[in-house]
Amino acid sequence: MRCRETAADEILAGTAPRARWWWLIEVPGSWGRNAVPECRIAAVRELASDEARRVLLVRRPGRHPAVDTRGPLRVWIAGALPDDPPTRLAVADDPEDLLTWPIEGPPWASTDPQAPVLAVCTNASRDLCCGLDGRALVEALGDVPGVWECSHLGGHRFAPTALLVPHGLVYGRLTPQVAHDLIMRGPSANSAPWLRGRSALSPSIQAAEAALLASGAAPDPARVTTTESDTEAIVHMGDLPPVRLARTAGPARPVSCGGDDEPCTSWQVQSGA
Repeated sequence: MRCRETAADEILAGTAPRARWWWLIEVPGSWGRNAVPECRIAAVRELASDEARRVLLVRRPGRHPAVDTRGPLRVWIAGALPDDPPTRLAVADDPEDLLTWPIEGPPWASTDPQAPVLAVCTNASRDLCCGLDGRALVEALGDVPGVWECSHLGGHRFAPTALLVPHGLVYGRLTPQVAHDLIMRGPSANSAPWLRGRSALSPSIQAAEAALLASGAAPDPARVTTTESDTEAIVHMGDLPPVRLARTAGPARPVSCGGDDEPCTSWQVQSGA
């Protein structure tokens, strides 16, 4: 049984990987199990991913020859809060230049109408579910503009999982229709049930925002205060009523195909949304 099937009942909201900024580096050709640390471009291998900046490899759907490791490299930089600049493109003529850029991207990066909109994880070398379900989603979307493949996003068990690039929002269990609506119209109350969370926020706040969006509210993720313990949280977003959440434990399950069972906890909304 694949990990996607064993996690079918797990709550999505509050499971997005943490990243304040995203770097999407175009690297056509095949990727390894650990796509960034094993990238054939030496400078890319030196880029760390953490809560401040997460690095993804991206490629257009279909088969393409491997990129020249000497450059230039196209890199799209996107933030995860509403007031951040639109997705910007920066080109590194020498890949080593990447190591000198600030995490929010170089100041000369410019907006790009051809930037990725939805980056779908298809990193088959990392997990079977992403390889099968992610690629099936990409194929179902066909020639819809803005669809790119990306390396490991985290959360194989929620495949197909994807990053809505301009918003820093991560989704799971996407259907072609929901993915199409996200690309064409952006996030909405209708797509909120598929939302794993906004990567700039902590898990409990991710879950609160998803619940508020699903209710039709317009939460402000830039105006957040929270009181949190190991078992409960109270989240205030903008002028909206507080959202009360409880951390609950579910049955252990593998987080990836072939992996060992691991404990499962999630944030469940108790009131306020």
